[in-house]
Amino acid sequence: MKTNVPNQFINHLNTYKLFEKPFISVMKRLILLLIALFFNVTISGQTRKIDEDAPKIMEVKTYISALKNKNSSARKSKPEKTNLEKLLYDNQPSIYFNSSEVKTIGENPKSFFVEFQNLNRLNNSNLLKNNIEIVTIKINNLNELNSTIDLSVFSSFKKLKYVHIYSSVIITESILSKMIRNYDEKYTVFYTIENGDKSQ
Repeated sequence: MKTNVPNQFINHLNTYKLFEKPFISVMKRLILLLIALFFNVTISGQTRKIDEDAPKIMEVKTYISALKNKNSSARKSKPEKTNLEKLLYDNQPSIYFNSSEVKTIGENPKSFFVEFQNLNRLNNSNLLKNNIEIVTIKINNLNELNSTIDLSVFSSFKKLKYVHIYSSVIITESILSKMIRNYDEKYTVFYTIENGDKSQ
């Protein structure tokens, strides 16, 4: 006797095969999406870290004005001449490192003046570094703006507080931020443009 097998509306085996390829495709896409998301988070985190490490640099007069306003609001009286202004504008014992010559004027110098081209020679020189509170780096030409200022060369200057960049060419805060390497929060970095109050 012949048995009639009704036509199956759903063939479970064929249905499984139909869904097998799209399922693998979806999984592949999901994995690729997760990988892309991971790299995006990693890169944005590194960018944020670079931005946080970049020093905030001001023009020197702007910085001193902000410092005076801060002191004035804290004391509610006219602030005395700041230590920074004394270091910048008063005559005091200093060291000058120009060309290949090191010249010390006075005892226990607090100021150090160095030309940009001599920065990489600081570790090889015998300097009276112990009392230096401010370093002035002189930038003489546009080519020097394509180089870097590695602040780690001042790590042996135990009392250093200020890094003053004095430029003969027009510079901006953003240019200087890109030049600075190994920034340390114990330093305040500011700049002056020769024959000009502010960058344009």
